[in-house]
Amino acid sequence: MKQAMENLKEQLPEHGWKLVGYGPDKSRSKSLTLQADSTRKKFSVKVKLWEEPEGSKAPSMIHVTLMSTCFRAPKGQDVTGEY
Repeated sequence: MKQAMENLKEQLPEHGWKLVGYGPDKSRSKSLTLQADSTRKKFSVKVKLWEEPEGSKAPSMIHVTLMSTCFRAPKGQDVTGEY
């Protein structure tokens, strides 16, 4: 999972994302967190590594939150089903 986070850190900028944060967060567990903003579209992403302690039966996970700016359809247009 740590390698996956490192891959994201290295490869997101190659695909139009600007890294705005990478490192441990302020939680007690100091979860590794990556934050990036799209340079082409109005999106941001926050990726956290939820790492289970060694010997735990629970798997470690990567938690992804994708944020988008609000969009409004032009008056008179129906965009239902567009995305």
